[in-house]
Amino acid sequence: MRKLITFCWFSIVSFNLVWPQLVPQDVQFRLDQIKYIKETVQPVIVTPLPSYINTPYSEFRGELLPDSTFIYSSFSSMEGTGYSTLFSAYRLGRIYSSRLTESGYTSPSPLNSKINSKKYYNINFCFDKSKKRLFFTRCSKGVYPELKCTIWQSDWQEGNWSKPTPLPPIINAPHKNTTQPCWVEYPNYEVLYFVSNRPGGVGGLDIWYSIHKDGEFQQPVNLGPTINTTGDEVTPFYDSENRILYFSSDEHLGIGGYDIFYAYGALNEWEEPTNMGVPFNSEYNDAYLTFYQPLQSGYFSSNRPSNVFVNRECCSDIYHFEWDLPSDTLIAEEPQDTVTIEEKLWQLLPITLYFDNDQPDPKSNKTSTNQNYQQTVSDYIAKKELFMTQYAGSLSGSEASEARREMEIFFRDSIKGGYEQLLLFTKALAQAVESGKNIEITIHGYASPLHKSEYNLKLSSRRIASVINFLKAYQDGLLLPYFDGSKPGRITVVEVPMGSEVGKRKRIEDRLSHKRESVYGIAASKERKIKIIAIEIE
Repeated sequence: MRKLITFCWFSIVSFNLVWPQLVPQDVQFRLDQIKYIKETVQPVIVTPLPSYINTPYSEFRGELLPDSTFIYSSFSSMEGTGYSTLFSAYRLGRIYSSRLTESGYTSPSPLNSKINSKKYYNINFCFDKSKKRLFFTRCSKGVYPELKCTIWQSDWQEGNWSKPTPLPPIINAPHKNTTQPCWVEYPNYEVLYFVSNRPGGVGGLDIWYSIHKDGEFQQPVNLGPTINTTGDEVTPFYDSENRILYFSSDEHLGIGGYDIFYAYGALNEWEEPTNMGVPFNSEYNDAYLTFYQPLQSGYFSSNRPSNVFVNRECCSDIYHFEWDLPSDTLIAEEPQDTVTIEEKLWQLLPITLYFDNDQPDPKSNKTSTNQNYQQTVSDYIAKKELFMTQYAGSLSGSEASEARREMEIFFRDSIKGGYEQLLLFTKALAQAVESGKNIEITIHGYASPLHKSEYNLKLSSRRIASVINFLKAYQDGLLLPYFDGSKPGRITVVEVPMGSEVGKRKRIEDRLSHKRESVYGIAASKERKIKIIAIEIE
């Protein structure tokens, strides 16, 4: 059952998760090739997405749109965590949206119920070039492996997605699985690449294509034995500019599970596939590679172990990658830094970090939170235009322009600037604690006086907790062993929730009925903060 769990995130259809069944003529030659792939590491920086994107379940097929919207699929559980219920009716497959801001990804939210119908698992999507046509997979709910998957289409109309319709039976073959669409556009026609176990294939799951012309889909064609094998070929992504198909396979020469490959060509004329190598591929299952312009960065999915969920082979996470290509220009050596790490830490203090109204976890009476500050500040920065508009309010002319300018400066210098200062502090903190030093950090938390004192103290504590969560999650848990004492050197935090200023005279910006001042005003915004005020280094 555990191996079936591993690939719930591919297409919700049966996979053969064993090593390739080919018997090479020259076993030693094959082993040498595998050894070469493992030892030849590509110049690529790979980073897992934050924990509020990568949950304990499966996230996959991430794509960054030109407007910085990040779309991805998630296959999660509505109740319980037992593997025995993984494919029960309590599973939930949905497509989510986030935004990539200057400080990171915002908190995700599912696309509307037209897309994420409760009747289906809704996963595996792609867009047309204009990003106004959405193609995605819907799988009937039922007991695995009896699920049936089909591809649907929705159009962006008047600011929302239309009611989806299934593609015609020429694509969605009856009683077979059709999934993982990839839409490619040419001047006179379009091509839909997709994955299916329909009759006429080479074996297992194959990649197919259908030409779409004059509003009609033509009969699908198998990509042929150069790409497809008797195993499974899945997750196609086509770069039409360079005529390269990226896909995953469990039978082409790989280093473990499903590997990511690329092949030059189009339609059913292809050159021999090439393994993408390490770190794209691992001894686990790697798939769903996508690029975004200018084709130096992108995403892929893998169930490889991570620092957050060690040995969690059941489910996949989304990883961001960026080619670390050498520069053509000579870079002068930086002068040697004569400032000690301790001095650098002190020079960065105090650090003030700001929060949106009643964040994190609004209307909560808890004194802690699962959110980390990167998440809350990303959500906050994504609302800059709303704050500028609301703060300008009923003002007009030069007054409105000045109000918008003041708010923009606050977001740039105070909110974003504070976060950048936190990054520098955390980097220096890591250097200091890795040398074995014990470090105590004092953090004060504050809130605006919109609520009662008791609530503001709890809110202040949640804000402090979000910063501690940020420190623990930094660089995929680099500092976590220094918080729990599993490594020499120790980080402790003195938490001082201050609430709002006691006995302060009520002002207009303290009244919820005056939202321009109390929620969106700069004076009130400056009260919603924490301050890292001191460190002690042993």
